[in-house]
Formats: sequence, C-alpha cells, structure tokens
Amino acid sequence: MTVIGIYPRKSVYRDNSDSVQVQIRLCKDYAAIIYKGQEIEYRIYDRDEGFSGKNTNRPGFQELMADVRSGLLDVVMVYKLDRISRNVQEFSAMYDIFQKNNVAFLSVKESFDTSTPMGRTVMYILAAFAQLERENTSERVADNMLSLGASGKWTGGRLPAGMTSVRRHSGGREHSYLLVDETSIWRVKTLYTLIVNGYPITRIERHCRDNGIRSQNGKYFNASQIHHILTNPVYCQNSIEAYYYFKDMGCSLPDASLFDGKKGLVGYGKTRTGTYGQPRQDMSQWTIAVGIHDPVIPAPDWIAAQKRLGINKMYRTARHKAGLLKGVLRCSCGARMDVRTYCKNDHWFSYYYCSDMARQGRQKCDSGYCRIELIDDPFLRQLQKIRLNPDSFHLHAEKTGAMLSSGSIKADIRKLQAAIDNLTNALTQSIDSPAAGYIVRQIEELDRQKGLLQSALTKALLQESAQQSAPDTRQQIYDNICLLLDSFDKIEYAGKNELIRKIVRKCVFDGESLRIIF
Repeated sequence: MTVIGIYPRKSVYRDNSDSVQVQIRLCKDYAAIIYKGQEIEYRIYDRDEGFSGKNTNRPGFQELMADVRSGLLDVVMVYKLDRISRNVQEFSAMYDIFQKNNVAFLSVKESFDTSTPMGRTVMYILAAFAQLERENTSERVADNMLSLGASGKWTGGRLPAGMTSVRRHSGGREHSYLLVDETSIWRVKTLYTLIVNGYPITRIERHCRDNGIRSQNGKYFNASQIHHILTNPVYCQNSIEAYYYFKDMGCSLPDASLFDGKKGLVGYGKTRTGTYGQPRQDMSQWTIAVGIHDPVIPAPDWIAAQKRLGINKMYRTARHKAGLLKGVLRCSCGARMDVRTYCKNDHWFSYYYCSDMARQGRQKCDSGYCRIELIDDPFLRQLQKIRLNPDSFHLHAEKTGAMLSSGSIKADIRKLQAAIDNLTNALTQSIDSPAAGYIVRQIEELDRQKGLLQSALTKALLQESAQQSAPDTRQQIYDNICLLLDSFDKIEYAGKNELIRKIVRKCVFDGESLRIIF
C-alpha cells in the first residue's frame, strides 16, 4: 500500500487561490493517475488554512514532517509548490528530510519528477521564484504602509490603548486616523504617572492588579503590555523637545515646523515582520509623523518616561552575578524564580523569589523570598552525591511511565486498516442497502481509532529514540557534573550557570525542599 500525505493550504486573505477542498480533490485525482492500479491510503494535513507560507510555523506542516520522520508516509503531495514553502533555504532543508526518509515529493501544478536531476533543478528554480514573489509583495506592501505612516495616517492593526480611529477624506481618498478615546485614556495616563514617579514596570503591574486597573478587554495589564504603552510615541506631544529627542534617536521625521505642541504623534516601523514573529526595531528605523489627535502626555514627561525605562533596563542588565540556578529554578506554582540583590549596612544580600508573587501579589503565590545559599548549597550537595553514585539519578524520560511498543501499535494499525478495507468492500456491495449507513458509521469509528493509534505511534517512536540515547545522555550529564564540581573555583559565574543549564532540565523549590529534574 502507498501512503500519500496531502498538504493543502490557503491564506484567508487571498480569495483568488484554490480552496483547500479543491486542492485535496485535485491531488487525489492526480495520484489516481500516477499510481494507477496501486492500493492508496491518504492522510490529509489540512489544518493550515489562514497560515502564511513564508515560514514553517504551521501546525499541519509540523504534523506532516513528524509523520515523515516517523516513516508513516511514502509520498508527500501538494497542489502547488508554494502551498508548502516559499523559502528556498527552508524548502531545501525540508526536501533533504524527505530524501533521508525515502519519501517522494509530487506537485500537481508543476508536474515535476524529483527522481531526475532535471526535475530537482526545476523544483528548486520554482521555489526560488515563489520566494522572490513573496519578497516583492512584502516590499510593495511595506512601501505603501511607510508612505501612509509618514503622512500621519493610521496604517491599521490593533489600536493603541486609549485610542480609537476615524475615517476621513484626504487627497480624494478615504483614510484612517487616530483619535483619543476620552473614556479610556485615563489608564494610559495612570501608567505614565507611575513610571515618572519612579515605579519600575513590575511594580506598576502589581499596582494595577492591587487597585483593580484592567485593560480595555477586562484583563490585568502584564509587564509586556505596560512597556509597549510606555514606549509608544502615539501618546507624545508634538513639541520641539520631542522633535530633537527623536532626531537624536535617528528617527525619520517631518519638518521641525510641524512640531508646534498642538497634536500627538504617530510612530511607524517600530516592529519588523520577520520569519519568526515581529522583533522590535531599533529607534533609528522608526518613522515619526504628526497625527490629527490631541496629545496625551506632555513631551517632557514622555521623554522622562523613556529615560526612566532606560535606567530600569541598565539595572536589569547589570544584575549581580548571584544565583547559580538562575534560568532553571521554578517555584512550586510553576512560575520562574528570579534573583534580587540589594545592599544593607554595607552587606550584600541576594534572594530567589517567585516572579508571579512579585507581579501579582501573595494572593497568587505566597512562597516569599529565600536566600540563594539556602537553595544553591543543597543543589551542590545533591550533585556531589551523584558524583559518588552515578546510578542515583534518573532522566526525566525514564520516569514518564510505561514504554509504548511501536511494533504492537503498528500491528494494531494494520488490523484496523484491514477491517476498514473489508468494510469498504462491503459498502460497495451494499451501497443501496439499508445497512450502508451502519457500515459508514463503522468505518468512521475505525478511522477515528486509527488516528488515535497513529498519534500513539509517533509518541512511541519518540520514546524509543529517547530510550536508545539515554545512556549517552546520562554519561554526558555525569561528565558535566564532574567538570562543574572539579573546576568550581576556577569557572566564572556565567560558565557555572551555562554548565548547570546543560545538566538539569529544571529545579523546583516548594519553600522547603529542592527537586532536581534531569
């Protein structure tokens, strides 16, 4: 039997592309011609409708590749090459995985044969053109958005907190502009008042929670949202102080004569659409324009807030080198445990504390603060015991429960498939019989069970792979433990922390005892 994985995809914002159902039908019709006379099983990976093809962060695609690696597919088929990838580098890596697992790749639209050198060459050329088309489209969209942003128009997306939008005619066309929402802008003003008065962002988050200050969608503000609001130039007054501030930052600006202090600003280009997420751009890449909305925060206060955030950032990045378990220590509530260091009477003290407790209060977690030596010292003592007795620790994978047998699961899948085939044959003989509906329901139930077994098979193969590599992993962990303990006084703090991250998955502290998970 030939198992064919069909991967369809359609971006919801493009109405001119073929629907997912049409792509599946065309792939099946093409497969019936190519594999005429052969028994075919189809697996459909149709979960990516609405996902962009510019990267591989798509659930259906990831499921497809997992099945390729698990040996569950013989052929991967798409209607068109750009449905599965629009990036030459990613496509090349994907096709290498296909080859390593003896999986053929077919495209209905391009009709190339990857078994020949010419077919593979044509395939890579088409992938390159798909990537070029995407990049040219992105560039045209970016240029258009930049032109709109430079003229103070709202280019779309999620509205800033405390703002609304209005449509107005300009230059013979209708455009969107931002306006202040007087019913909700008080939240933004509160955040700026707190930061200017010396509150760090985590304390602002705690203040909002303690005083019931929520965002417009009814949820409490988190640190990321607060930082985004406090650095958004849309709230800044267009005074001459703001002009010189943004000029010093390297931003693109209109003429200084437009900065008369009567309006607010609009910032464009603060984030860059990338392959993975939208990373924040350096301010030198921003474009600042004058909007039509009233200013929310006076320019001196907005600039003071930026300087205050800069002080907080320097404090965060200049933290004392304390806490061996920084980055791997977790509170029993599941939150990350951070390190706080302060000086009292010329003595320095460092504590581990729950990040959720610091931001959301003791009603969220009442773990309190713990001196770092009360956690770090027991951790080192446990490593010393392991050094003396290498068999005294277990890998996380070794404690996940009973091992699943991929062989028995594959046998169960074959039995189910045989039963489905028998029922399918019976259905063709009884298509007009009252029993047809019963047979169809049986086939659907068996197919559901088969899907569950295929998921279990993937898990079993992963467990078996981890089990096979467990001895090497244990030895590597043990070697790193010995290296850390033997060279502890010679290794710098960063080196110790890096070694510990390689040794343990995480450590969990419940207020009294420390649990190490390898």
